[in-house]
Formats: sequence, structure tokens, C-alpha cells
Amino acid sequence: MLIWRLLNDGITDAHHHFAVEEALARLLDEGHSPPTLRLRRVQRAVFVGVSQDAWAEVDVDFCRAHNVKIVRRMNGGGAVYHDVGSFCYSAFFPRGMFPQSDADLFGLFARPVLRTCADYGLAATVSGRNDITVNGRKLYGSAQMAWYDAFVQSGTFLVDIDFDMMGQTLRPSALKFADKSVTTIQERVTSLNRELGRAVPVTEVMARFAAHFAATFNLTLTPGDLTAEEHALAGQLWREKYVTDAWNFGEQRTYATRQAARTPLGVVTLALELEGDVIRSAQVGGDVLLTDGGAALAQLAAALTAAPLAEAPARVMHVAAPAAVREAVAALLRDTM
Repeated sequence: MLIWRLLNDGITDAHHHFAVEEALARLLDEGHSPPTLRLRRVQRAVFVGVSQDAWAEVDVDFCRAHNVKIVRRMNGGGAVYHDVGSFCYSAFFPRGMFPQSDADLFGLFARPVLRTCADYGLAATVSGRNDITVNGRKLYGSAQMAWYDAFVQSGTFLVDIDFDMMGQTLRPSALKFADKSVTTIQERVTSLNRELGRAVPVTEVMARFAAHFAATFNLTLTPGDLTAEEHALAGQLWREKYVTDAWNFGEQRTYATRQAARTPLGVVTLALELEGDVIRSAQVGGDVLLTDGGAALAQLAAALTAAPLAEAPARVMHVAAPAAVREAVAALLRDTM
């Protein structure tokens, strides 16, 4: 039977939390950290997907006025609101440990969540690639990140969340609801307590989830702490990256054209600054579920910079990005002409 570390470090600061996540992925890849299931809760915060425009997806002024931290994470997906009424997990492991495709891992790691819901008498179902719904509303979402040979599968389980604060902090694109019968994020998501009509302690749900995780993957979870090396690297990343506006917000720019398209992997956004018929600068982003830390979307933007607009769709098709994303960007470019 495999042995994994169970890590519940008690870190509730969102910036510090993601510094720890990156440190664990780096050190696992280097052979200095063991396979780990990390459980965590954070004080009020908005997590922005690695390739999203924080200024467009989040009400930054509201968050600053109400002490809601904003932090960019390393994995893909959309902006989400968190507080201590929800819990997150991250599973850190060598990618070769599981033979399934990245897409299949979403379903595999959903099993402990489905079993936890069943403990409370809820009929939960997998929806799309990475969500779990109850009565048609999202209770759980997940994302992935690869760091060379290390892989991180993360998920969020909503137990008791402040829906009003969620609605005030986020500005989701209308495309997020294009194929749904709801028009607001408060209608789209739910929580365990809302579905049960009673309060369940978050720690109780976390313990049930951990037990189902161990049973699902036939492993033993051994409680442990961060190592001195993990502490040191996380501290460095916290100071030099995760508390900085440069990482969390990037440059606040106004582009002449901004468009978006929905793909099977998520919403892709394209922003352009034109000088005549030449693209002076480009930004390709969105909430697409990729594992590369935003590298593919950055490469698409680089391929467009200084490109004649007429040649841009063809250039996009040569970038090493998923076909659905390339095709969406090419279509948006053609719409610009």
C-alpha cells in the first residue's frame, strides 16, 4: 500500500497558501518532497486563473475595500471566491503514478467527493470536465497543474460559503452562462449546507473526504508537517512573487479591441492593440483548463505581436496549443478584420 503525507498546515493567508503550493510542486519534481494530500482553508480571497485578466474578472475596488485578498494561482480555470466556509485540497504526485490522461484524472479525483456527498445523502453528479453538481448547481470544481514531472490535482468543496460576498467580488463573463439556465454566479453554485438545510462543520467534511481519498486510491495518509526546505522555498515565493501586484494583477492596460469565445476547454479572450493593419501588442487569456501554467496562451500572444493582421490567423495555427484554443483565437482574429 502506498503512503502519502497528509498535510494540514493551517495556513489561511491566500498569498502564503499559493506560495506553499508552488513550493511543494517544485520540490516534488526535484525529489525532495513526498506525494502529498494537502487540505486547506483560507480567509476571504479571490483566486484568479493563471491566464485571466484580474481587472476584468474581479471587482478589485470592492475587494480592497472589504479586505478580500486577490491572488493569481498557477493553474487554469476561472476566478473563484473562497472563505473558511469552503475547503480546498491539492494532491501532489509524480505524473507517472497514474496512467490515466489528464482529462480522465478529473473524473478519477472526483470519486472521493462523490462519496463524501453520498455520506450526507446527496446525489451528486460529475458535470462537464471538472465540476460536480447537486440539484443542477455546482458544489465542487477542480483544476490541474504540471511542473515538469510533478503533477497537482486541486479541488474546492463548498460547505458553507458567503454567497453575497461571492457575488460582489466576481465579474464572470456572460459566456460562462451561455449554455445554462442561470444568469448569476449565486444561481450557478451551491453548498453542502444549503442543500442539507443544516450546518455541518467544515472540519467534519474534510475528515470524511480524506478518508474517502485514501480508500479510493488504496493508500495510507500519514499526517506530517512542512519540511524546513519547503518552508524556506514557500517563504521566498511568498515574498518575491505571491504578494506582488506584478504577479497578481499584471499590467492594467486598455486594448482597442477585446473579444471572447467559448471553447470546450473554457472561455478564451483576445485583446489587441493595432497600428494600422499590424498587431502592435496582444493578450490571450481566459479560464481555459490547461496544465502548463499559462505557457500556451502566452506563446499565442507572442506569435501575434508585430504580426500583420491578415497573417495572424495562420501564425496562430503553428503554436503548440490545443486545437480548440488555436481555432478560437484564429476565428476571433478573422472577426477583427
